[in-house]
Amino acid sequence: MVEQEVYTQTQLLSPAELQPEVISAPDRFHSIGHEWDRLVARSAVDQTFLSHTWLRTWWESFGEGKQLHIITLRDGGELVAAAPMMRTRSRMYGLKLDTLELIYNPHTPRCDFIIANNCEEAVYERMWRELCSTDRCDAIALNQVPDTSPTIPAIESLAQADGWLTGQWASPPSPYIPLNCEYEQFFARLKGGYRYNLRKRFERLGKLGPVDVEVIRDRAGVRDAMADGLKIEAAAWKGDHGTAIASDPAVTEFYIKLAERQADLGQLHLTFLRVGGKRISFNYLLRNNKTLYGVKIGYDPEYHTYSPGNALLNLILQKACADGLAEYDFLGVNDEWKFDWTKETRQHHWLFLFRNHLRPRFLHYMKFSVLPRMKHVLRAR
Repeated sequence: MVEQEVYTQTQLLSPAELQPEVISAPDRFHSIGHEWDRLVARSAVDQTFLSHTWLRTWWESFGEGKQLHIITLRDGGELVAAAPMMRTRSRMYGLKLDTLELIYNPHTPRCDFIIANNCEEAVYERMWRELCSTDRCDAIALNQVPDTSPTIPAIESLAQADGWLTGQWASPPSPYIPLNCEYEQFFARLKGGYRYNLRKRFERLGKLGPVDVEVIRDRAGVRDAMADGLKIEAAAWKGDHGTAIASDPAVTEFYIKLAERQADLGQLHLTFLRVGGKRISFNYLLRNNKTLYGVKIGYDPEYHTYSPGNALLNLILQKACADGLAEYDFLGVNDEWKFDWTKETRQHHWLFLFRNHLRPRFLHYMKFSVLPRMKHVLRAR
C-alpha cells in the first residue's frame, strides 16, 4: 500500500519539483548505494549492469583520467532518477572535445538512465535541463542504450527542440537465447547437425576421463578460480590478439573484483567444464532473477576438437531449463558461432548530441555527413 502511494505521487510530478544533485565524488556515490539499488529495482532497466556494484567497480578500475558526473533527481528527498554520466576530454578528428557521456567502455554490455516507473515524462525534461546546462560541454553521448528504452527518443527530441545537432549509431546486435521451457524443447530447436555434433563430441570427450561441471559461487574461491579462468581465456586467439582479460591489469582487476562483489550478492556462477579433474573451459556467469549473463568465456585450445566451450554451454542451458530460467544472454556482439544456438538478438543504439557552436558543428558534420559518404564510396569500389 505504501509503494502504491509513492507511485501515485510520482505520476503527478512536474520537472520543477525535482531536486537535482550532480555527484562528482566517488565517496558520495558510494554513500547512496542502497538508495541506488532500490531505484534500479523500481525501474525498467537491466539491473545487473546499472547496479551500484557494477558501476562502482567499473569506476574504480577504469575511472582514471575521467571525472564522475552522476546526475540524480529527487522528489521530496526520495531518489527517483539517475543518469550515470562522466566527463571526458579527448580529440575527435584532431580537435579537442569536452564530452559528457554515460559511464561506458567496451566492457559495458548496456547503459541507460535509471528512472522510477511512472515518472519518465517529468524526469526526461528535467534531466535534459541538467545535461545541457553543464559548463564546458561540447557534446553529449548516450552509449549502448537498448532500443526498447525511451531514453534516446526522449532526449533526442528535447535536444533538437533546443537547437542541438544529433545523430545515432546502431551497434552490432547482441544475441540471446529465450528459455522458459523444458531442455528437450530447447534442444529440439537446434539444427539436427549441430545437435549431432554436440552429442558425439561430448561422448568423445568422456573417453578422456570423467567429465563434470564445477561452479564457484563464494568469494573465498574467486581469485584462484579466476586465475585458471583467465589462463584458459588467454590460451586461445584472445591472448594472441591482446584482447584477453589478462592482457590488461585494469581489466583483470575489474573482472576479479566484480566477481568477488557479485559473489557477496549471490549472483556469481564461475563455471568450469572439467575432464579428469582438469579445467578445460570457462564461463563467467552472472545470474539476476531469471536471466543468466555470459560475461566472459574461454576454452583450452588443446581440446578444441571436442568443442569444450559449446559442451559447457549446453550443460549450463540444461541446468537453466531445469531451474526455470527465462533467458541466457550472450552479451557482446553477433559472433557467428552464437547463431548456432539462437536467432534472437537485441539492438542497442548510441545517441550523439553536439552543441550548435562552430567546433561541435564541424565535428557533427564530419561524423554524420562526410565519413558516411566516404564509407559509401569505398564500399562501392
